[in-house]
Amino acid sequence: MLFHPHGVSARWAALVIGLGLSLSIKGSGFELSETPSEHLSIHWGGKILGQYQLAYDSSSKERLHDTYKPFLQLLDPDTGQAITKGAGGQFTHHRGIFLGWNKVQTGKSSYDFWHMVRCAQIHQSFTQTEVSAEQASFQSRIHWVPDNQKPVLTEERTMTFHRPQNTDMSHVIDVHTELTARVDLELDGDPEHAGFQFRPANEVQAKETRYLFPKEGQNPRKDKDLPWVAEQFTLQDQSYTVLHLNHPSNPSPTQYSAYRDYGRFGAFFRHSLEKDRTLGLNYRIVILPGPLRERERLQAIYEEWVHP
Repeated sequence: MLFHPHGVSARWAALVIGLGLSLSIKGSGFELSETPSEHLSIHWGGKILGQYQLAYDSSSKERLHDTYKPFLQLLDPDTGQAITKGAGGQFTHHRGIFLGWNKVQTGKSSYDFWHMVRCAQIHQSFTQTEVSAEQASFQSRIHWVPDNQKPVLTEERTMTFHRPQNTDMSHVIDVHTELTARVDLELDGDPEHAGFQFRPANEVQAKETRYLFPKEGQNPRKDKDLPWVAEQFTLQDQSYTVLHLNHPSNPSPTQYSAYRDYGRFGAFFRHSLEKDRTLGLNYRIVILPGPLRERERLQAIYEEWVHP
């Protein structure tokens, strides 16, 4: 059984963090520690699970390219090696666990918050962090800013790492984000260039990438609102299964792009937001080192998440 936040019994260590302040807090097993203006590291039992990359630096073209959006990078807790991608490599704008739309339309203007053309997603501060024996959570305030103007979207992105109760899991991560429109806008694009996405490390062995869907014969190009998609990818001699879970409260129709051999896949939808309205989204990412699991096993993980 997976731990669920409604079952919290341990005391929490909580801290509200302002812009520019560093943090280091520990629970019984979990630890969050910040390298100011660079990243927030997540550890469990002394082993690193991931780093939230939060830097934004426009001092040079090269530095801006490397820091134009925050993302979550996952690391293998046994080796410390990255299992998701950072800047550079094939499709440099694909970075770990990230969110974006290539067409954010406001009136006659359209902004590309996917390739990050003349725009940026800028981490402002950590508005809340919480650590217990069972989970570690942090909330990042992000401004979606076009052409150095005022933000068209503000975001509160909360990422929660759970202590897996199943020994074959290395990561269980909930992502809850709230997008608030600062002008009337539409989130638009296509499944290849928009939505909530996962990208394995650039060194993925393309010939060994596999995808699995909830039912035999399903086609992500046609079938909508899939509850989950699983992918097997291989780095060096280690294979991993990543399970991408789509909560039923998310907008419908949602379409997965899950077919590229380099491993980028995720959930896409279109949505209109009036000024000052907020859209809440919920996803879960589970990493299971090793090859693809059976459908029944993956479906059970989904059911425990949506029906705790």
